[in-house]
Amino acid sequence: MNANNPNNSSGSRNDQGKTYQIFNTDLLDFKIVLSGEQTGGKYSLLEIQLLGEEDLEVPMHSHSKEKLIVYVMEGKFLFKQGKEIIHAEKEKILILEKDIPHSYRKIGKEKGTLLIMFIPGGFENFFTDLGLTNRKQQKSSNEDQVLLHLLEKKYGGKFVFE
Repeated sequence: MNANNPNNSSGSRNDQGKTYQIFNTDLLDFKIVLSGEQTGGKYSLLEIQLLGEEDLEVPMHSHSKEKLIVYVMEGKFLFKQGKEIIHAEKEKILILEKDIPHSYRKIGKEKGTLLIMFIPGGFENFFTDLGLTNRKQQKSSNEDQVLLHLLEKKYGGKFVFE
């Protein structure tokens, strides 16, 4: 993934005969390692890199359809699942159950990398539908909120605002 890319972009890369769909934003890069389509809907696998020297957080949200298995590949993270707080570093594995709100934050200046399995697959399409593939055309905040609400309904996810 291109951590130095200042613009949002997407594409694909072929590593040792495997093609990955890659998405780049200013603070986060991810690639779809295995799509739900490739696994017959059983699961999907995403690699997510949180970039930058600041603490970065994915806000509290829940999934009504998927259980997540998270493997910390590098970096330090603080996970919240329900009321539980979990500190996680390299090689830590977490299981995030469906319908339980969770969030995670990269802590420190180094990048953090997570490998996340969604069971069943399909949620990886949320990122494509969100428009991370074409963010050159900036949308208004109201348009983003409407799109996010529609995608929550489609994918069964929900952002939790405390």
